[in-house]
Amino acid sequence: MHKISKYILNEFFPIFSTLFFIIGLIVSLIFIISISNVTSGLQISFFELIKLYILSLPQIIFIAIPLSFFIASASLYSRLSETQELVALFSLGFKPIKLLKPITLLAIIISLINLFILFVSIPYSKVAFTNLKNQKKQEAKFNFQSSQISQQFGTWSIFAQQSNKNNYSNLYLYNSKEKRFIIAKNADLKNEKGYLQFNLHLGNVYDFNKMFNISFQKMVINQEIPKIKISIFNFANYFTYNKKLFTKYLPFALIPLALLFFIPLISFFHPRLHKNKTLAYSILILAIYIVITFANKNFYISILIPVIFFIIGGVLYKWKVKF
Repeated sequence: MHKISKYILNEFFPIFSTLFFIIGLIVSLIFIISISNVTSGLQISFFELIKLYILSLPQIIFIAIPLSFFIASASLYSRLSETQELVALFSLGFKPIKLLKPITLLAIIISLINLFILFVSIPYSKVAFTNLKNQKKQEAKFNFQSSQISQQFGTWSIFAQQSNKNNYSNLYLYNSKEKRFIIAKNADLKNEKGYLQFNLHLGNVYDFNKMFNISFQKMVINQEIPKIKISIFNFANYFTYNKKLFTKYLPFALIPLALLFFIPLISFFHPRLHKNKTLAYSILILAIYIVITFANKNFYISILIPVIFFIIGGVLYKWKVKF
């Protein structure tokens, strides 16, 4: 690797890591607040809360990486411009495109990583997040209280005289659809392989339609927990299920490449002739790009957005960068 490229990369990574930490922390706080809102009213343990946060990490990383890359790249070259290092390099015959080469390679690598996160990591993590949330919602529904009527377990109305966590005694269950009535001495509620199992012990079943009753030692009533399943190997269904997600975030994944030529436009300048407004321009360009990205609802347009910005940036680069 050329010494200049090594120098640029060595200067780039400290700026990038600092920005990534700051932006990642801000995005994390937003997601933590979102998780708190989603799980309000649910009994979530600390470890389950950590699990939900971990399942949100692909989205946090996905958002933080491209933003950090663009701002860090622009900040790096603006600092080199302010210290007149770029002027010295141009005087030695280095062309702007050559100085952009190490950042261009990074932009390609980061864009590929972003695409993997978007098309693989985020869909699976979002499904796992939704399944865990649905499980806690179902468990909240079946958190029976003693001496309370109008409590439901699927199609069964339940009344329990005593309860202690997930253990109950002296239960009465009635199914209005099947016209069945159950009396049980005790019961416990368990989560088993995607089902909530209500295990009844020592009781009787009365069927009012067929006019019979049965005594039992143990009876199990299952209630399935809603669970989403996806597989990238069934790509047609996988794409259809995640189409809105891909439409929303595809241009975001390609920010490093789409805005590549905007970096020299806002960060290559002569310090005696121009003021350093790189940070303001960086935020403005990102804001415009993100607003257009999130306003779009069409998948094919989401492919065109980064292409159009790349072309516009290339044309302006040819026109504006004179040295």
